[in-house]
Amino acid sequence: MCQRFARACAASVVVDAAVPRPGLSSFQRPRGDLDPVGFAGLAGLAYEACMCSCMRGLLGDTGGWAGCWLSSVEEMARSWGNPGLGSLFLLSLQAAALGYSVHRGRGDSLEAVMASTSRAVDSGGVEAAVAFYRGLQLVYPSYLARISWSGLPEVDGRLSLEAIRETGVTLRALLEQAALYDPVSRDAASFMSLSLGMALPILREEPCLEKGVRRATYTLAGLEGDLLVARKAGRVAPGMWLRAAEGDRDAERALWELLASGGPGSVADIVVNAVARLVYEYLRDGYPPLRLHCYSS
Repeated sequence: MCQRFARACAASVVVDAAVPRPGLSSFQRPRGDLDPVGFAGLAGLAYEACMCSCMRGLLGDTGGWAGCWLSSVEEMARSWGNPGLGSLFLLSLQAAALGYSVHRGRGDSLEAVMASTSRAVDSGGVEAAVAFYRGLQLVYPSYLARISWSGLPEVDGRLSLEAIRETGVTLRALLEQAALYDPVSRDAASFMSLSLGMALPILREEPCLEKGVRRATYTLAGLEGDLLVARKAGRVAPGMWLRAAEGDRDAERALWELLASGGPGSVADIVVNAVARLVYEYLRDGYPPLRLHCYSS
């Protein structure tokens, strides 16, 4: 079971790089600041993080997954930069929840896994919060530094890790503060309601992954927003995303022009997490068949 999900995690980050979307780096349309070859390296790290996290959960250690995630982030930062801080975080959390759900006899149903994510977040406590800060320091996504506006330590402060321990800030508290700006944190703090509650049903409705990944990304970017997109595109972006999700090619072309240098990376991370669940179910059940591209006859 854990090995199956780890394989799904590896596949999901490759799917992410295989589907071009406005502002995101892909094999077909790479961005200058983010070479998609990093996603190839990320696949192995996703496998390791998910395998480690799932096994921790399967043994009843619901808080140990944060260390699995941080180990993969450290290797990612050394070798590839930051192709997937958020996706590794959500995949590791989902893996831990899956393992723990099976550990307590609830099986691997979607509902049981979603419920177990809350236990995995809460069980991490202060040390998981320290790991979260350390992961941010390694790649420093600057907008997450805004959690300090709520009185939490600065992410880039040299003493911030000790400050987290001294003040007893938990991972739950950090995620709830970061959720104001970051969809990944919002998803992690809310039973994965965005990835498994919103994106996954969209993926299931489409006959091929490419179309499903695009539609899920556009829908969530329009409904949930992304700080980078808002900064670049302003108020016009949500309507454009939703029109693109409905198949409006003019809206999609406009988004490509508007977001030439950066797009909804956090939303893409959420979709990666949903793809991992979809691939896991396929590997487990063999149905429905998965295809990346759909070709008309």
